Amino acid sequence: MLRRLVAVSLCVISSAAVADTLDINLSNSAAQFKYSMVSGIAGKSELFGSFMYNDANSLLGEAGLLVMNEEGSLPGLSLGVGAKAVVSSLNKIAPSRKMVSGVALGAQVRYEIPADRRFAFVGEYHYAPKIISFGDSERYYQGAVRAEYAVSALTQAYIGYRTTKFYLANQSPCVLDNGPHIGVKLSF
Repeated sequence: MLRRLVAVSLCVISSAAVADTLDINLSNSAAQFKYSMVSGIAGKSELFGSFMYNDANSLLGEAGLLVMNEEGSLPGLSLGVGAKAVVSSLNKIAPSRKMVSGVALGAQVRYEIPADRRFAFVGEYHYAPKIISFGDSERYYQGAVRAEYAVSALTQAYIGYRTTKFYLANQSPCVLDNGPHIGVKLSF
């Protein structure tokens, strides 16, 4: 009986320590769904995959790795670097859809207010220059800022601003999303 209790306790503790996250966010013109899980690849890291759909029927898929490090000299500050592969099917470009892709390098800054760890501010930026952009893509970039509030230990709500664009050869930029968005992150 004691062995079963210990085994069940270890399973519960390990599942709480390795929490997966589902992030759902909406803007006026786009919806994004992101799934991330803790990874043991390097320090405090996470693997993620996401899917975005916008009102122009363009699609964006992402998969990547983000490695975070808490700065000891400033409580609440975390800095991260990472990379992600992006693939997009852009609608209303030329006579038909265009497939573009790239490998974007990025960074993230997160600051939790030390007096109340329920509030946090996050900024992130990803960029793929021409050398690692494919199809008719000249470059890709995504920038976002958001303010988060922890409703509970496993639920965060946030509001932010995001811009996601592909720059195409001999054409104006294709904007997948540009504007404010709201979202919720659920950990399980």
